[in-house]
Amino acid sequence: MTNFFKSALFTAVLLSVPGSLASEWVRAAEPLPGDDAVPIMKLPLPKIETLPNGLQIAWFLDDRLPVIDLALLIQSGNRDDPRGKSGTAELLGSVLERGAGGLTARQIAKAIEGLGASRYSSADEDSFSVGMHGLAPDAPILLEYISKIALHPDFIPAEVTREKLDLVERWNHIGDSADPLASIAFYRKVAAGTSYGRGGVASLREFEKVKREDLIAFHKKHFTPKNALLMVVGRVNSEEFKKRIETLFGDWKGEAPVRDYRPYTDNRIVPPAGSAKAKQAAKEILIVNRPGLTQSQVRLGFKSISVRSPERYPLTVANALLGEYFNSRLNAVIRDQLGLTYGIESGFAYSQDLTRFGISSATQTENTGKVIAKTLEILKAVKGGDISEEEVKLSKQYLVGGYPLSVSTLGAVATRWATGYLFKLGPEYLNEFSSKIGAVTRPEVVESVAKNFDLDHLTIVVAGDAEAIKKSLKASGFTNLREIPISALK
Repeated sequence: MTNFFKSALFTAVLLSVPGSLASEWVRAAEPLPGDDAVPIMKLPLPKIETLPNGLQIAWFLDDRLPVIDLALLIQSGNRDDPRGKSGTAELLGSVLERGAGGLTARQIAKAIEGLGASRYSSADEDSFSVGMHGLAPDAPILLEYISKIALHPDFIPAEVTREKLDLVERWNHIGDSADPLASIAFYRKVAAGTSYGRGGVASLREFEKVKREDLIAFHKKHFTPKNALLMVVGRVNSEEFKKRIETLFGDWKGEAPVRDYRPYTDNRIVPPAGSAKAKQAAKEILIVNRPGLTQSQVRLGFKSISVRSPERYPLTVANALLGEYFNSRLNAVIRDQLGLTYGIESGFAYSQDLTRFGISSATQTENTGKVIAKTLEILKAVKGGDISEEEVKLSKQYLVGGYPLSVSTLGAVATRWATGYLFKLGPEYLNEFSSKIGAVTRPEVVESVAKNFDLDHLTIVVAGDAEAIKKSLKASGFTNLREIPISALK
């Protein structure tokens, strides 16, 4: 499905805030005129405050239910890893709650679970988040634990070692199925040459170099009040709770970090620019060999426009008609008519400074060539303008009709707002989706696809039994094939 709203990592918890508000917001809105009336939702904006130390607070208050969600968002992530030590942020995200403020991981878990609450800490490409979900009366206690975990981690040596070994073990098992192999190889190839090229862990060789001291240094540099946002969602007395925030976070100091982003290319996946293999690799199908599998995982895609481009709305409609919903073109042809897969989907994945468009499917290995050939045929047709008014209309109805459900809780609204905050999309981002999608025309969709579907730089990755995959691909006329072992991804 489309990853149009790349959620901050606290999505899972914020979305758990119960109480549907969608119908209330829709009823309060005025529909656009015309036959295809679009309800313009008026979603609540947060009250924003800034403490003297630079920490911003976003208040999404709702006293109807006795629940509270707290999330501290740090605007740094995997791409801020020190050079030569990828995996630093990934490991830090795991270590934070494994001992903090003089409490062990077991003590923290017992205290929070004793309140019937839940917690999380994690990292992605652009951000960290530490969060709590629980009952409103426990908000002051939960906030205290967030402050301990985020501001005062103990980096207990035994816990650092344990989490590091666990991450290595998980990476050593990426070959258990073809799905992660295809996804990792596809990501690294599409993101090559950008500051996102390393991903969470570029290689176990680099990750082995990450030490406890690196975690401490990363935390000191990036976990600062001027690089953070505290979100308060649910029932709370803001005046009293702000005093609690000032007590726990008021003495927190530090400037926003100076960034040193540099492009990275994994030359095990993408040959060095200017090399003899580089030109050939631009048009190849990359095969990750996992012998013995009867199905192959297929990924196709390319870099696309910035999340801040206004063209993202026509492209959102284009993606919907191509592969987002059940009756989209890819599904209708490749799944329903030809029976080559149980499912195929497309979507945009947005980061702050990188957008990836991808198509994902799985098929019986002997059908791999047919799936790719038919997918390319559909992509070329769409890029050539083969898009009907009816397809555009149905896709807009799907997107606009489903939008109220995607923001049907205050937590969901807060998550969407935080995404716009992280990506610097402006205050209008929260409420413009339905009207922007509703205003998209077929000519705009055709023009945007023709301009931005970069099929000349298409990345195609297949994971599975290489010998059987090659046989299928060659039968469909594909000859520029390159095979890599699983070890090339580790």
